[in-house]
Amino acid sequence: MRIAATPAGFCRRGTGQPLLLVHGFTLTWHCWGGVIDELSTEFDVLAPTLPFHWGGPTGDRPLTAAAGADHLEAVMDEAGWETAHIAGHSLGGRLALELARRGRARSVTAIASAGLWRRGSRDAERLRRRFRVIARLAPLSRGFANPALAAIGRMTTLRAMCHRPARVAPDLAALTLQSAGYCTARDINAIWPTDTALEILDHITTPVTIVFSVRDRMIPPARYGAQLVTPSSNRRIRTLPDVGHVPMLEKPADVAAEIRCTATHPIV
Repeated sequence: MRIAATPAGFCRRGTGQPLLLVHGFTLTWHCWGGVIDELSTEFDVLAPTLPFHWGGPTGDRPLTAAAGADHLEAVMDEAGWETAHIAGHSLGGRLALELARRGRARSVTAIASAGLWRRGSRDAERLRRRFRVIARLAPLSRGFANPALAAIGRMTTLRAMCHRPARVAPDLAALTLQSAGYCTARDINAIWPTDTALEILDHITTPVTIVFSVRDRMIPPARYGAQLVTPSSNRRIRTLPDVGHVPMLEKPADVAAEIRCTATHPIV
């Protein structure tokens, strides 16, 4: 992967049923690169970069859950998709569930999803403060383009995202670090949804897989989600061992397998 001065704003590849991939806060579509390689032989894969993220559109209103879902609906409309299989990571998982609530999803795979906490809880406030700090420090990641500082980035920023940063290819690691620096969606109070994913799950009738990462340092599943989300007739719970908050960077084949299973196998 060669890193452009400003990365392309989306990737579309493959043929088959439509599959929308939605990245998390500070990332770009590139975090799905290995997943796209795995699934583009089976699906028509579209991975856009969200507004205010590096290479994505500027946007004309704050990136709330509603605004993000509105933008993704417009992306789907432009692609000619009334519905699609949707996989989202972190913030993208929350947006994927919102699209499902709106009737735009054939299936949803929500990976290390935001919003799996009770509204107004102490844990939710703790996480909001954490992401506020991340948003304020994100511009410093631009400095990791300097080779002398890149090792520091791997040990700090990338370590927060991945359980084993050494698994991530150097060019993808560099792009991931840079993307945080050029993300301008820093108003966490705007991004933080007024409702939670827990409050909308029971309104979704399409197949949903909730995927937790055992080594997630950003949104630890033992505190956020694992004790609150239960299986149902249309919902399965899956756990990926030995990966951190962004498992697509470490084990894209495992993430692709979860998406494929959700999209092609009915939940029983």
